Amino acid sequence: MSSARKPGGARPKKTRPARTPAARKSPKRRTAPAAPAGRPAGRTIVIEQYVSGIGCQLRQKKTLRALGLRHPRHRVVRPDNPAVRGMVNAIRHLVRIVEDGHAA
Repeated sequence: MSSARKPGGARPKKTRPARTPAARKSPKRRTAPAAPAGRPAGRTIVIEQYVSGIGCQLRQKKTLRALGLRHPRHRVVRPDNPAVRGMVNAIRHLVRIVEDGHAA
């Protein structure tokens, strides 16, 4: 069977409407001021994963990923609030809270 084109011919090219220079500019976004360098805003904790998530329940693996932990010995800085503390408490056999470079 030969590969024949469908009736109707070629499709016309789609063209974009002409844009004015004013339309090209994106609106300026307002951002919140960043915390001063070297000084975290509010209290933070350093969480270290020290055991692999292999063989754990799916819920525990998802909690590790939600905290931003990817592999053993990986450390992340998170705000010290009840939500993060609850996540750490749910997987306390996999992570440690690190203070001043020493495990707590």
